[in-house]
Amino acid sequence: MKYKMSPNVAVRTRQLSDAAEFYSKVLGFSNRSTNPKEVDLDAKPLNLFIIEDSEISGPIMELFVDDLEQARDELLENGCKVLRWRGKGQDCYIRDPFGVVFNLWESSSS
Repeated sequence: MKYKMSPNVAVRTRQLSDAAEFYSKVLGFSNRSTNPKEVDLDAKPLNLFIIEDSEISGPIMELFVDDLEQARDELLENGCKVLRWRGKGQDCYIRDPFGVVFNLWESSSS
């Protein structure tokens, strides 16, 4: 399985407006979104998304993979745990053995 780091990072939080204010006003990342439940910040070279979530909180990095199911199976065999699995084109969160959370995203160009 080939894994490729995505330029997308999400921060999931119960405090959407406070987080959005911090990242835009304190760190100076410009907001590119008008979505009330998700903030899309330009944090060049990264895309930083602040997303309201009552179940999962913290940073989530994203990995591009060629085969979503195969990647999940391989990672589970190597000590990872599924936190949320909604399938292709949606949230597929896996926590690695060291506490890092990744969203797996199937991409034909990975």
